[in-house]
Amino acid sequence: MNTAGKALLAAGVATAVAVARRRRRAPHDDAPERWLAVTVNRAPDEVQSSMPDDLARWRDQVEISVRPATGDKGTELRAKPTGEVSAHELRLALRRAKAVLEAGEVVRPDTAPTHPGPMGKALQAVTNRAGGGGRL
Repeated sequence: MNTAGKALLAAGVATAVAVARRRRRAPHDDAPERWLAVTVNRAPDEVQSSMPDDLARWRDQVEISVRPATGDKGTELRAKPTGEVSAHELRLALRRAKAVLEAGEVVRPDTAPTHPGPMGKALQAVTNRAGGGGRL
């Protein structure tokens, strides 16, 4: 293996170790004390009066906070799970709520990205986890 290959291998190993350490230190994804937030480009009173169905259906299972965003940049919509709803479901609901409040609908891609090789499978897995691929 030449010098460039060794350097590339060392960089890959160092990155993998850093990611593993960060994941160990990060709080668990479903930690109930963690607030999830999105910034919506609308006034706080407009957000409060037209709460999307995705968040309104969980009013008894989440704590919702609506307040002006820092620097007068719209509204910060925050939610924290208090019931049976998972942080992942709540995160997707916040994304959908932001889309509905700003654009009037959730915009979906025409087709999911596909590629026959291993990178295509990895991309599809990431897209599905992020809420794309038909599950948004």
